Amino acid sequence: MKRAVICVTNPQEFIPELADYSLMIVNPATNTARLQYLLDNADYSLLITDTGEQYRVGSDYGTERALWYTSGTTGDSKFRSFTQAQLDYIGKTICNSYSITDNDRYLSVMPLWHAHGQGMYWAMQQAHCEVKYTVPAELKNTIKFSPTFISAIPDFLSIMMRQKFKDLRFVRSASSALPDKLYYDLSTWSGVPVLEAFGMTEAGSHCFTNPLAGPQRIGTVGLPDGIEAEILDGVLHIQGPGVFQQGWYNTGDIAEQDELGYYRILGRVTDRITVKGYKLDPVSIENQLYNQLPNIGEVMIFGNTDIKCIYTGNVEEHQVRKELIKIGPQCNPRFLQRVDAIPKNTAGKVSRSMLEGLYK
Repeated sequence: MKRAVICVTNPQEFIPELADYSLMIVNPATNTARLQYLLDNADYSLLITDTGEQYRVGSDYGTERALWYTSGTTGDSKFRSFTQAQLDYIGKTICNSYSITDNDRYLSVMPLWHAHGQGMYWAMQQAHCEVKYTVPAELKNTIKFSPTFISAIPDFLSIMMRQKFKDLRFVRSASSALPDKLYYDLSTWSGVPVLEAFGMTEAGSHCFTNPLAGPQRIGTVGLPDGIEAEILDGVLHIQGPGVFQQGWYNTGDIAEQDELGYYRILGRVTDRITVKGYKLDPVSIENQLYNQLPNIGEVMIFGNTDIKCIYTGNVEEHQVRKELIKIGPQCNPRFLQRVDAIPKNTAGKVSRSMLEGLYK
């Protein structure tokens, strides 16, 4: 197949017309340098933007149906190819795990240039259920649609709680860690199971989930779903039909299992901070702050050889410092600041390496 780049605000309207192309979906709001980087790596034959279509001579990519890319912030994205069979497998896995059928209704708020959004798009193609597409900015307004389930990042789910969805049967959270407080808030608001899941671009956006019909373990991403998983030297490895490569893939995620075999993701190997010989995992420290400081909003721990911390919420800096020191003297932060909002990259994710550059 030739490759088409879809760079429009409503990519879902173009996908059905491009059955003979491999698809790469790009955020039209991407800054110029980032967009050029992605296009330079796309080797596309067709470019669709809000202003029209452009054709050029590109390579043929055989059975490739989609090209996804990771959310690099400095031109370091990884590009992963998937066949239609892999996308179908991932979609069927999601539908089977959550018992999604054509009787369901899905509110799609995750953009399709995000792996989370596109993974759910292909799942909905398998389910043939009703889908309403919206954008995060519209979540503040009353939505005249009654979904039977929603799936989004925690930030979007917290905004969705302004809505009244009477027909929900579950809420799915993925793409970033779900804070304990938000888990309980969502449970109270929805009255249905809140399922934290975990996926990655390399595995078509879905590879772990808390079960719909089974215990939901707060603070975990659940059990392997559609993949095999193992932890080697503290690092998560996966393999399966939906993974972009054959054989075991080293995810680079630090992980552990609880007594029921549920997985916890503790951060990236590259994000681990070494302070005076102590190896510190930022996610673990953040979770302890969430548990001890109920009025804290969002917390980010980062650094190389010392701890840096930024956070939002109604908590004084001396309180945060006190709790960090309780974890251990090595966690006494060299930099600590309350901010209005945690900076995020163009994919809506937080990059600790980006924060390291911003807060020196």
